[in-house]
Amino acid sequence: MVALAGCTTQEPGTPSAGAESTSTTTSTPGTTSPAPEADPCEWLPSSMIKELGISTSARPKKSKGYTACRWRAEKPVIADSFSLDITYYQQDGIKDLQGSQPRTPVKVGSRDAVQTLDETANGCVVAINVTDRSRVDVYVLGGPAPERCKIANAVAGRIEPELP
Repeated sequence: MVALAGCTTQEPGTPSAGAESTSTTTSTPGTTSPAPEADPCEWLPSSMIKELGISTSARPKKSKGYTACRWRAEKPVIADSFSLDITYYQQDGIKDLQGSQPRTPVKVGSRDAVQTLDETANGCVVAINVTDRSRVDVYVLGGPAPERCKIANAVAGRIEPELP
């Protein structure tokens, strides 16, 4: 007695009988795996929170594709007060950074980054490369204009060792 087996759809290739096949997934140059989950609220050390004069608790925010944390530094003179946001974009790299302001390449630790102003020029962003498909933005909004990018770069340098 002979048993026949058949398929209902055609697949390209040559059929073979025998042992089960196993496959291993490997990444090839130019491909990336999904960025890991992370909590930006945990990256800013308490010593820097105190140093910056941050007066509010961390306010986390999570949405599809990013996680963020915001702090506020209330100063005696309102013009000196600022907000600090750290946002981890799991699906957007530096090349995906929005805005038309000029970008200055910078190094944050061993990582490539760019520094730019926001569209209103009231804030400074330092976008740190995590992978070609993910980044961390350190955004300082408000406060004295000459200090915004200094603060953003200082925070970026302090959190860089914690980044995925």
